[in-house]
Amino acid sequence: MSFANAFLPRLSPDARSETARPLRKTFLLWTSALTAAAILASTFVSFFFETRSAKREAAQTIRAKILEAQTQAERARENLATIELYERRASVCRARSAAEILRLDDAPIDEKRLAELARFLNLDEIDVVDENGICVASWPPATRGFDYSQKPETADFLRVLDDPTLEISQPLRPSATDAEQMFQYSAVARRDAPGFVEVGLLSARAEQARALANLARFIGSFRLGKNGRLFVFQNGVLLRDETPGDGDAQTPDADFLAADVDAFPLDAIFDAKVDGASCFALARKSDDCVFVGALPKSEIFAQRRSTLVLIFVANALLFFGLFSVVSLLTRRLVVDGVLAINRSLAKIVDGDLGERVDVATTREFLELSNGLNATVDALQGAIDEVKRRVDKELELARRIQTAALPSVFPPFPERREFDIYAENRPMASVGGDMFDYFFVDENRLFFYVADVSGHGVPAALFMMKTTALVKNLALSGLPLPQVVAQTNRYLAENNDATFVTAFFCLVDVATGRLEYVDAGHNPPFLREPNGRFREIAPQICLLLGVVDDAEFESATLDLAPGAALVLFTDGVTEAASATSSEQFGVERALAAAEKAAATPDASAAKIVDALFAAVENFAADAERSDDVTALAFRYDGPKS
Repeated sequence: MSFANAFLPRLSPDARSETARPLRKTFLLWTSALTAAAILASTFVSFFFETRSAKREAAQTIRAKILEAQTQAERARENLATIELYERRASVCRARSAAEILRLDDAPIDEKRLAELARFLNLDEIDVVDENGICVASWPPATRGFDYSQKPETADFLRVLDDPTLEISQPLRPSATDAEQMFQYSAVARRDAPGFVEVGLLSARAEQARALANLARFIGSFRLGKNGRLFVFQNGVLLRDETPGDGDAQTPDADFLAADVDAFPLDAIFDAKVDGASCFALARKSDDCVFVGALPKSEIFAQRRSTLVLIFVANALLFFGLFSVVSLLTRRLVVDGVLAINRSLAKIVDGDLGERVDVATTREFLELSNGLNATVDALQGAIDEVKRRVDKELELARRIQTAALPSVFPPFPERREFDIYAENRPMASVGGDMFDYFFVDENRLFFYVADVSGHGVPAALFMMKTTALVKNLALSGLPLPQVVAQTNRYLAENNDATFVTAFFCLVDVATGRLEYVDAGHNPPFLREPNGRFREIAPQICLLLGVVDDAEFESATLDLAPGAALVLFTDGVTEAASATSSEQFGVERALAAAEKAAATPDASAAKIVDALFAAVENFAADAERSDDVTALAFRYDGPKS
């Protein structure tokens, strides 16, 4: 029951128009209510801007702390780089000194001599390598006989063999004898013989500087506010301070351990979870590191939490009540009427022009209903008039098309050499399928089946044009290929949307010689002397009406008495089943033709009727999608 039916008395349309409430007054009431709501909404907007200001302050605090951490990290890295540089220079110096001492001392190079040299130069390892890259002497002796080409880090020193001027110093790496100790290795060319001298130095200073430069060692001491955290990702991996006994060591955070650092927006506040708490976070990139600072939202908004709760509860109650009232009014006064009109319009669009629109919740709705009803009445009258006119024109077109196709059977009762029959069943009142047959001289019979693309009146008009062209050209005495070529040329003029497929036949009934041209059409069926049908497989030529200068070739075959030829359009083989998407197909068409022509004297009409019956039985109640045409020609031999 509509709002009007519930609260307004049953009145005539004119009386109801006087009592219905104007829509404008209703909208004025709504505007007043929305204005009051806007005043309340301004409170929320003020709170929003205050919140954004707090977020800016949080961002500034995080940026300052990240900048401090970046500064310390850069200073530690610079110190590490300086120490490593000096260590490498010192290592090269000692390698150079060892090579020079070995040159000046003529004593044999053995373990004892190298041990003394190591103590003298304060070395932890020393190796003497020959020109083949084999360690011939070392201290400690564990690496004696080692082939330097076996490992990438030692093979690097083999470059000195090719260029004795090279002095190579490698970055810190584990010792060859103790993987837990970091050594500084350097190598220079020998002065007394081919090869090189490698020295190893346990670099305590460099190791200590590296430990100090480790970001994970000092980021744990950085705090943001009271409960904030600072995280550092290096090459996408979260650094963690796992130094035992350090009270300020950073504990790993499960949320950030699984975080995708590439997804963090740089230098912009975003939401994050830290230790299970909701935080505002900010990320900044520096070289291979990303510094992320996070401040708990509870800490940022601590002063306004109670205010937020109060505003939220008040706004929730106010907006809920306001929404309920507005929703009720909107539904009763507007939505119900619009829905009722839409339901009626849907029925009208679906074809139910007897539907009446009856919505009177407001004066405007009542006037709209009356206007729609008047429009539908006028539309119904116009449709009826157009339908009558179209039906009359289609009936006239059908008669014209029917008159253009042969309809008298048998067409040549005085001729005993053959029997011919054809039938066309258009999908609509008119269609684009065609056939024709006529004598071009005393003994030569011309017949064909063709199919125009498309359906309805346009296809029918093109079909009639094609029929006239073919007959005029064939009766002019031109050879069959030229008849087809000239027809194609005329059809292609000023035509870019329609084409024709056709199968043309010219048979001499006195000899049985058949000449034919296939213009992209379905291959016809030929009954052989054994009574079986098969498809003719000629050389297919182009469609008609596509390329104006196309050339067409003909083929010939000799028909024996009793031979039969069945021509048809694709409406036969492409007929679809009502229960599945399967098509009738060539095999079923062949079977139907063979069954109908089981005896040599089976008439052409019997073959066509059997083919159509098989198609209709297969398609059952399925909606036809194309015109159906078939022509049967039975050759009985020359007159005795």
